[in-house]
Amino acid sequence: RSGQHLTTVNELTDQIPATRPEVIVAAVECLVSLGPIKATKVLSEEDKGAIIAGVFSIHTDLPLAMARIYSYVIPGTTVVSPVSMEYFTGHLLVNGISPGDRVIVIDDTLSTGGTIVSLVKAVRSIRADVVDIRIVVEKLGFGGRDRLRNELGLDVKAAIGVVIDPDTNRVVVRR
Repeated sequence: RSGQHLTTVNELTDQIPATRPEVIVAAVECLVSLGPIKATKVLSEEDKGAIIAGVFSIHTDLPLAMARIYSYVIPGTTVVSPVSMEYFTGHLLVNGISPGDRVIVIDDTLSTGGTIVSLVKAVRSIRADVVDIRIVVEKLGFGGRDRLRNELGLDVKAAIGVVIDPDTNRVVVRR
């Protein structure tokens, strides 16, 4: 249990065991296979999505922008966006997005949608557009997909969906 909900502990997002390079490559290949990429820039957060977004950036030859949790602000370039997610409440500091950018948001997991909502609001405040959201794993039943659609008018593409059974603590994978 990580905060409000049951969560998964796995090689890709928690480095338990240490993440093998082929797992990262497989995750990125799954994200790329979800359809054409019409973005000019990749955005992710510095925690669990960063390594996936970095490799995605290299694979697609798109520049990488990053949202950070620790606070340093570069005047004129940093957007501070409040975030409330399953296991953290605070602010994300977004650097590297410019007006007119067409942004693809990459993350490891969609649960309640807090991280993605914060990232999209930051991008929009810069007068850039989020043209795609791709997630490796969607935790089904946690409301994230509905929240993105209802609050932001955006859809998400997920490589896989998982259900965590609260009675057995087992994960069931659904495509």
